[in-house]
Amino acid sequence: MSAPSLRERLTRLGVPPPRPRPRRSHELPRGFEEVETPFGVAALRQDVIPLPPLDPYPGSIAYVDTETTGLAGGTGTYVFAAAVARPIDCGLRVAQLFLPEPGMESAFLHVLREELLPADGVATFNGGSFDLPMLRTRWVMARMPGDFTHAAHVDLLTLVRALYRHRLENCTLRFVEQRVLGYERDDPLPSALVPDAYFDFLRVGALDFLEAALEHNRLDVMSLVHLHSRLLRRLQGGDIDMDADDWLALGRHRWRRGARADGWRALRNATAFAKGEAAATAGLLLSRRLVRRGAVAGANDLLGWLESCVSDDVRLSVARARLLEWRRRDPHGALAVVEDARRRMPETAPELEHQHSRLVRKVKSRAEKTRGKTQPEQLEASILSSAG
Repeated sequence: MSAPSLRERLTRLGVPPPRPRPRRSHELPRGFEEVETPFGVAALRQDVIPLPPLDPYPGSIAYVDTETTGLAGGTGTYVFAAAVARPIDCGLRVAQLFLPEPGMESAFLHVLREELLPADGVATFNGGSFDLPMLRTRWVMARMPGDFTHAAHVDLLTLVRALYRHRLENCTLRFVEQRVLGYERDDPLPSALVPDAYFDFLRVGALDFLEAALEHNRLDVMSLVHLHSRLLRRLQGGDIDMDADDWLALGRHRWRRGARADGWRALRNATAFAKGEAAATAGLLLSRRLVRRGAVAGANDLLGWLESCVSDDVRLSVARARLLEWRRRDPHGALAVVEDARRRMPETAPELEHQHSRLVRKVKSRAEKTRGKTQPEQLEASILSSAG
């Protein structure tokens, strides 16, 4: 029997829907206006800002970023601000919602979902793990009808980790802006102080730090638009400065996502650099796939070529020796590969010792069996010669 959902538990407890407060206690931040909803009044700011041409153009996507009263999640954490950016014909439409008081949450959530409905997709940065689950929880806690629904979701943090992790010390949005998008933001309010700015507003109506927190939220969501376009270009292999590490990361990601033709092409591009660990790793991945297809000779040729180019990567020699030993039943050839690797890379001799010893035993055993079979043949030839 499955555990009851949060909505079912609230229903059993007889918790009534919260009553929306008709009036707020403090002045709204600059740019915000009150809008009427079926659930009371919501605070909304709407702007259209110029947007440079995006190449590639991501399409009808709603980019979402939220600010909350804490990072722990759970039913006691509120979403007090949310920004939604959508590219439109005349620029970028940015709608920002603010929660002046907890009692106005129903109207806040209603307008937020209305902002997401026209889009064909939703994009966030770590929203799959935080923002969207938080909004779904708040939707249920506010006793809103139905579910918090939205279009298909893409988490840009997942793409950043897949395509750029080898280049980045960490994957925070601020660091990604600097290293991937190439600009550094002068943020007046650190992220850790954002909840305090909201609590100060609730207590005494303080606006200075709150408006800085809301601007932080707006800038975050505008960054997502440009970041998504950049990630789409990388997914298409369109960056002219991609090296073997970049192609390897792209190939692995595309292959895992089921785009095998694109993954194969990216791994082949990484291998073509023919130097460094990334090229060797890509070649090893390609050789495994060739073996699975039955193209053992092709895999052997690829590994042999890489061995001559990346002569200091013992993984290539180990893989080629295994291929010759087990797939081609050629322990003599495998032993020659291992002995050549030990000569080229003497520091790897201990690592290759077990494989070398096994191959030596195999070669000797095969030689003894061959001699055992030829002795009767030699005896028969001697008898026939004497009879003649």
